[in-house]
Amino acid sequence: MSDKKTLNLPVSAIGISTPEALSLYHYLSGGKVMHILLPSTKPIRCKDFDICEIYKSNFENLREINISSIDNLINKWGADGLILEGCDIKNLINDELLDNIKKQLNIPIGIRIAEPINLYNIDFIVYDHFLDYYTNIDFINYINNFNKYNSWIEVQLYYKEPLLEKFLPLVKVVGKKEIPVHIYLLDNKGGGAVRELYNELKKVNPYVYIHVNLYGEYITYCYNCKKPVAYREEGVLLDLELKGNHCWNCGVELPFNKVISKKTDKMFGRISNGDIIWYDPRAIQLD
Repeated sequence: MSDKKTLNLPVSAIGISTPEALSLYHYLSGGKVMHILLPSTKPIRCKDFDICEIYKSNFENLREINISSIDNLINKWGADGLILEGCDIKNLINDELLDNIKKQLNIPIGIRIAEPINLYNIDFIVYDHFLDYYTNIDFINYINNFNKYNSWIEVQLYYKEPLLEKFLPLVKVVGKKEIPVHIYLLDNKGGGAVRELYNELKKVNPYVYIHVNLYGEYITYCYNCKKPVAYREEGVLLDLELKGNHCWNCGVELPFNKVISKKTDKMFGRISNGDIIWYDPRAIQLD
């Protein structure tokens, strides 16, 4: 096994955010996640959405960083998890590398992907599915075969308009696995259309969230008694009302994993404004 000083990762950018800024609502709630953006050579097809920035092909390797330095930075920033991002995840990350990293870093490690990838040593996954650019078949097969007891996953679906016929088949598949799903829209078509979409999708998946200006839906409700259990603004956890992992009102178990805090640190929430703070890795003092 490589030691902390010899195992290096190529890095294009380093960031820090809340899990909620990742639309990771049920994992590491109230904590902080460190981001490592890996170099990219082949872009993933997407445009218009803010997240498409990380899937560009022009991210160079600005610095190779060993695991010891990453560990130091995790401790300095008080990060509770680490996520690896970029469109070359398939080429740069494998289970053997992940196994080495996990043995040396004592925090959960996740990936952000836009295409199916089979990694067994990963703790959590953020899956971005762009309905305009990728077929639903591969996505549906991936979700149907996904074992949520090995890794946690939250799904992000992107489309320009709140069209029920576009989202419903996918949300049904995700809902059968009890996986949270986040809907991103470019043109909300007004509050009525968004509310109608939200209400219909919640019938097949109680953990649906809508990310759109003015009409966002970020609250988690207990699927059993329908009482709110988590209050959020975009990228910030305001309050988490649980007894252990159970609803404060009816006591039913809810899918929250590795809760860090019942609310985002006030100072960090103010500094980050619910977004990811990115840094050039060459400008960061690592040791």
